[in-house]
Amino acid sequence: MKVSIIGAGRLGATLAYTLTLKDIVREVTLIDINRNLSRGEMLDISHGISLTGHTRVRTAEYDSVKNADIIVITAGIPRKPGESRLDLNKKNVHILKDIVSNIVKYNKSAILFVVSNPVDIMTYVAYKVSGFERKKVFGMGTMLDTTRLRSAIGSYFNLNPKDVDIMFLGEHGDSMTPVFSLASINSVPLSSIPGYDKKKLEEMAEYYKTCAAEVIALKGGTIFAPAIVMAEIVESMVKDRRQIMPLSVYLEDYYGINGIYTGVPAILSKDGIEDVIKLPLNKKEIEGLKDSASIIQNAIKDLRDSGFIE
Repeated sequence: MKVSIIGAGRLGATLAYTLTLKDIVREVTLIDINRNLSRGEMLDISHGISLTGHTRVRTAEYDSVKNADIIVITAGIPRKPGESRLDLNKKNVHILKDIVSNIVKYNKSAILFVVSNPVDIMTYVAYKVSGFERKKVFGMGTMLDTTRLRSAIGSYFNLNPKDVDIMFLGEHGDSMTPVFSLASINSVPLSSIPGYDKKKLEEMAEYYKTCAAEVIALKGGTIFAPAIVMAEIVESMVKDRRQIMPLSVYLEDYYGINGIYTGVPAILSKDGIEDVIKLPLNKKEIEGLKDSASIIQNAIKDLRDSGFIE
């Protein structure tokens, strides 16, 4: 398989590096408006491939996406300290539209995996501009946030975080909602595990809704955890694992939510989004998801009213 990464900034380059360590794809292509940057990152990664495997990293122009199987879009203006992801809405929509327009000139069959923020809205824009079928366009959704929370809960109980099963749903942003009603560790409900403290876990979830802001303030951006999550998503497609992940997908009548992209569990295969899973949420979780969805709906409406999208 071939993966093209649009955006050779710190996040795109780190994804390329991580994919070479995994050695799961034939080729990774870096495309960036700053050709010197993409070439520099390509050279730096390539100089170590004799120790990593067979994955080749190249830099090229948009015409190189013509035979890509998966196209990952990371390009965009990053968050600054004090900004929310939604603050990037109008800043990044022009960039995203231009990227997708260039992609479809050369490839109309690849899977579009959107990471640029605000990811739910940018994924919606990518879907509309590309004309691709819905299963071929998805965003990172709340997979990163879920990974952060699972890691923290595993540490809290001093248990393997890979066994933690909990999800954030909704916007990849401050309004996402955790699903504690179904949470478990290796099928054991959290409430049955020694040390369980409902209040502390809820406080933990609140922190991990916004923890990226702390990282941005300290080092200028979140890079390593997002790259690990992105590589996991790519690997799941490459190996056709058919995993269930909380990704940003198009919703139709999901607890009354329609016509937007947001984070809910979906089955991911080599062909993209195979199905969307409707969880049996409790009343509080349903309300939280709907409130989160309304923020995305309002942001899309604002883009339409301002003439940014049709």
